[in-house]
Amino acid sequence: RALHPDVLLLDIAMPGVDGIAVARALTALDPSPVVIFVTAFDQFAVAAFEVEAVDYLMKPVDPIRLQRAVDRTRVHLEQREARPK
Repeated sequence: RALHPDVLLLDIAMPGVDGIAVARALTALDPSPVVIFVTAFDQFAVAAFEVEAVDYLMKPVDPIRLQRAVDRTRVHLEQREARPK
């Protein structure tokens, strides 16, 4: 929270807490960071989008696919900034 990141790249499997739980907790922040999941677990994709992840990348990450995720994130942030407050 102290860093106020715009974007987070999260894995599903992390020590102590899973990435879905982290993303769910981040939705309480205003504005919440954009989340891109980068993981080896394909079975959590639906849960990732339920917590409003912008993208879900599978390891090993294809550089072209990563670029599309970054582009999508940039658009998402620009649209969020353009919204009336």
